[in-house]
Amino acid sequence: MKVQYIYNEDGERENVIIPYKEWEKIRPTIEAEKETEFDPDKYKGIYKGLNINLEEEIKNLRDEWNRLDI
Repeated sequence: MKVQYIYNEDGERENVIIPYKEWEKIRPTIEAEKETEFDPDKYKGIYKGLNINLEEEIKNLRDEWNRLDI
């Protein structure tokens, strides 16, 4: 699959162009994800009872996001 990137004035990737056939393959998945509602209550208390430093865990998660360049 040939992917083309569009860069902003700072040289950072800002957009992507993919072949139409590939778009048609992934479009149903993307549309389904849009319709899925996120319910944060499902995750309430997931760290409760664990013997961890929550502040340190939050920092580690944030560092992981930064490493992934999201």
